[in-house]
Amino acid sequence: MQDLSQQPVRAVAKPKHKRRTRQRVNRGKFSEALRQQIKEHFQNTCQECGRLGEHIHHVKPKGSGIGRGVFTNGLLLCNTCHMQIHAELSQARLKHWQSEFEFMYGPYYYMDSEDLERREDVANN
Repeated sequence: MQDLSQQPVRAVAKPKHKRRTRQRVNRGKFSEALRQQIKEHFQNTCQECGRLGEHIHHVKPKGSGIGRGVFTNGLLLCNTCHMQIHAELSQARLKHWQSEFEFMYGPYYYMDSEDLERREDVANN
């Protein structure tokens, strides 16, 4: 068996095709324009306490693997309320907002267009 550490490293050519979907890390981010739209929608007011809203919180978290950076998944919070929602072990507030957003926007409020297209394709097959 030969020692692989002595083998020269070859660069792998970059694919010439365009990605069909955006990378997952980018699908979870709120664009600057979308952040502004969410702030205007909530009138720059924290939805928990009524103070000045500073942070856009993912109602369906990015860490779940399905929470996307879409308008219908953004909640405006002040710094204090945002930290409290993240620190809460029971996730009662987060679950409250998830049910509110599901009522307002439907069961797929956290999905982007790519998720919805994929879901539709699966349903049709």
